[in-house]
Amino acid sequence: MFLEIIKKSARERRILKIYYRDKDSNEIGWRYIEPYSFTYDDGEEGLFAWDISKDGIRRFSLDRIDRLEITEQFYSPRYEIKI
Repeated sequence: MFLEIIKKSARERRILKIYYRDKDSNEIGWRYIEPYSFTYDDGEEGLFAWDISKDGIRRFSLDRIDRLEITEQFYSPRYEIKI
């Protein structure tokens, strides 16, 4: 279900809001991202996206996303979207 929402966000060039749990700090909170591509590393599904608050590209593990929603805000792609 999350995959389809992420794909829709990327197709429509809309910022995605995710409720995400960090791996190392166990910090959980809302992040605003621009989705670009999926990755599969060691059996773990991930998402490469621009993290707006951190001002940089990040890899998000899909299994650490608890909730997500597409916002009304659009973005201009910084990279090629491969979703």
